[in-house]
Amino acid sequence: MKKWICYLMLISMLLASCGKINKGYDSLEKGLIGILENREEKYVIKQLETSAKNGNTDVYSLAYLYLGYNGKDFFNKFLKKSKGNAEYYKAVIMNDLSEPEMEVINMFEESVNQGNSKAYYMLGNIYQEKLNFKKAQEYFEKGKNKGEIYSTYSYNYNKNFTKEYKRIEELNEKYKNNSITDNEKKELGTLILEKFSNYDKAYDILKGFISEEYTQAMYAKAKILEYENKDDESIKIYNDLFFKNKYYLAAFEIAYKLVNSNQDYELALKVLKDINSDDSLIKGYKGFVYEKLEMYDKAEENYLKSVKKNDTDVMAYLGKLYETKKEWKKAEEIYKKAYQLGSISAGYGLANVLEITKPLNKKDEIKSNKEAKKILERLSNNGDENSTIELSLYYKLEDKEVKRLNLSAATRFNPVSFYNLGVYYYNKKDKYKAKLFLRTAKEHGYELDKEYEIYINS
Repeated sequence: MKKWICYLMLISMLLASCGKINKGYDSLEKGLIGILENREEKYVIKQLETSAKNGNTDVYSLAYLYLGYNGKDFFNKFLKKSKGNAEYYKAVIMNDLSEPEMEVINMFEESVNQGNSKAYYMLGNIYQEKLNFKKAQEYFEKGKNKGEIYSTYSYNYNKNFTKEYKRIEELNEKYKNNSITDNEKKELGTLILEKFSNYDKAYDILKGFISEEYTQAMYAKAKILEYENKDDESIKIYNDLFFKNKYYLAAFEIAYKLVNSNQDYELALKVLKDINSDDSLIKGYKGFVYEKLEMYDKAEENYLKSVKKNDTDVMAYLGKLYETKKEWKKAEEIYKKAYQLGSISAGYGLANVLEITKPLNKKDEIKSNKEAKKILERLSNNGDENSTIELSLYYKLEDKEVKRLNLSAATRFNPVSFYNLGVYYYNKKDKYKAKLFLRTAKEHGYELDKEYEIYINS
């Protein structure tokens, strides 16, 4: 670095940048408040455009939520001026509207070229949906190498099924060429169903075998019925597949519904025990049910069987179990492993464990562990609003960074961020904004303390 002159230039650039970003957040807040107040669209768009012109990047997610499919004109104004954010959301809209696939791909590619690594995940997803896993992995790997966490997760998840995905690609070529046998078609549909969880594609391939009550075809049909809110019909199929065929995915569906609808953990466990399956999904969910029944040793035993199969999601659950048991070292180790594989929840858990076990500031409630903060910053930069909110706890309540971080999360209408903004303005004695954000938090499901309930109604 050319020391003195370059240092002065850097300071000037940073100050200019900070000023621009702060202006961007002022306009962003005005736009957000305009949306919450149901002000006319012209006013809101003006604020959003001002925010974007001042270099704010959070504005694009808010514009997408507010304008929806009508947002193309807004994003067109900031193409090549937004570090790829305008291109990204325009491509999302194009994809939602089923516009020509290559045009969507090209727009996501342009987003990448402008510096938005999140577009790698979207590109990988497009090719994955086409059952072109080789091409998908190329994009996921590029995203992973840029530190994009969703790409990291997908890349590592897919590596566990390299053999199966290669077979899907082979059979899919035969399927497209009408040279596939019935047995191969069953194999293809089953692989897509069980290893890729694409129920629409699986059903399209397997529906010809429903008349013979082929197990996987019936399960795919039940999933489609469930999407159509025909729960009674889908549950009947799950029950038949479980009692007659002992199909493991049907057992999972029944156990899941018993837990979610009735909190009947004991009956759910009985269903899962009745299935002699080593599948990671069954072992992992059995571990979850054992944990809910406070049978922690059994929970750990089943979680570990899934972890041996590189199930990243179960690693995060195991970390949570270790937290419950206050086995902090084990929690840190498993969270770290899952986080490196791309698990957002594990990264969040790891940051929490580091704060509990290695706090640098023990005098007040402000969080302080630098490693934990770095993890949350990465998650926040990857679009996880819960991590963005958690980052605000590293600052004093009156700090402007608390406002900025919670505004960032509020662009995704996170109820906790609305609450935090309400408290921020409550302490700043700004009654209008405090009441507006606290009311909005309540409307979005946040349960207010009695003090704030009285306040918003005063």
